Amino acid sequence: MMLRSGRRFLLVGVVATGLLTGAVNAWAQGTQAAEGQSAANQETRKTPAMRERVYTRLSEAQACAEIDDLECAMRLLSEVREMDGLNSYEVAQLWNFYAFIYFGQENYREAIESYERVLQQPDLPLGMETTTRFTLTQLFFQQERYEDSLRMLDSWFAMAENANPDAYILRAQIFYSLERYREGIEPVLQGIQVAQEQGREIQENWYRLLNVFYYELEDYPNVIDVLGTLIQSWPKREYFIQLSAMYGQEGDDTRQLALYETAYEAGWLTRSNELVQLSQLLLGADIPVKAAAIMAAGLESGGIESTDNNWRILAQAWQLAQEDEKAIPAMTRAASLMADGEMDLRLAQSYQNLGRYDDCVEASRTSMRKGDLRREDQANMILGACLFELKEYSQARTAFESAAQDNRSRTNAQSWIDYVNIEEDRERQLQAALRR
Repeated sequence: MMLRSGRRFLLVGVVATGLLTGAVNAWAQGTQAAEGQSAANQETRKTPAMRERVYTRLSEAQACAEIDDLECAMRLLSEVREMDGLNSYEVAQLWNFYAFIYFGQENYREAIESYERVLQQPDLPLGMETTTRFTLTQLFFQQERYEDSLRMLDSWFAMAENANPDAYILRAQIFYSLERYREGIEPVLQGIQVAQEQGREIQENWYRLLNVFYYELEDYPNVIDVLGTLIQSWPKREYFIQLSAMYGQEGDDTRQLALYETAYEAGWLTRSNELVQLSQLLLGADIPVKAAAIMAAGLESGGIESTDNNWRILAQAWQLAQEDEKAIPAMTRAASLMADGEMDLRLAQSYQNLGRYDDCVEASRTSMRKGDLRREDQANMILGACLFELKEYSQARTAFESAAQDNRSRTNAQSWIDYVNIEEDRERQLQAALRR
């Protein structure tokens, strides 16, 4: 975009206007509106006129350039260059034409040098000088000569009146390239203000640039404010996601969830991590049924990656929704993907709650066989309790005795052992009575 704009300056300012009119005053008036110069300022410089012999050769060079015969154009420019007694305006137009040709050849070094020669000439029309300075600003920027670009743009601002918003935004872009983020904020704000005053359309990218500056400076309240403006004027997925993340960072869970839900309803949340994030936010807001529905649908369709952690989140959601039966398949899947026995232990506990004692015993033993448990004593406690319900008293007692080796479960395990002994003795007496 910058280069096309620069080329347009060359074509209009140098060739079409400067050469074909053959009149300095007409040329200056033609560039006045584009460069923001007042008529009074235009009259402060006395620019020499272009003579017929120079005008003729430059017109011929223009004709050659228009049919892409650059060899012809360069030859005619050389003829002008060799003329004696060229005045400052003729020299300026000569180097302007050279710059145009070099620019078209993407020979930016020579183009820059040619433009600098234009600026070396005295008594340039103000319009021509401001055009040249702005074009040089763009060329320096394109060549990553950011300090030169900033210096040239500042000199342009010193001359231009009623600068358009794009010039302020360009200044901000230069500051961004120089990583001078704090200094880049004001030009963007000025550009927005000027656009409002001039009745021009404000561009989305201006706010995006402003958002980057605030983010790099870790000014998160202003990041939130700018993202809010972007959402209002240009509602897009990325802005909802970014703003939601910023609310999360700032600890505003309610707004974070609201934006994520809006993005989900709009069909913008398609990535696995985004759907999981939404489900976790819903769990945090005590909305487990919706969290479970999103996780279940995503895992079934493949939209959510099938990992032990994601299946564990689904199991947790169903459990919090008091849907223990629905939680079992998710826990089973999660347990199958985990190397340690933690999920098998949780599965055993769920089986115990549901009265599925055979499954409870199997899951408990699997958890201990896998190992790496945070609390093996708890696994033995659950195993013992389920074995007790199955009236496997001897095995249950063994499990409780193992649990009692841990101080954290010793008291509870001993109580269970006593209870097992009582029940075992009662069962033995009952059986003896039945055999009489």
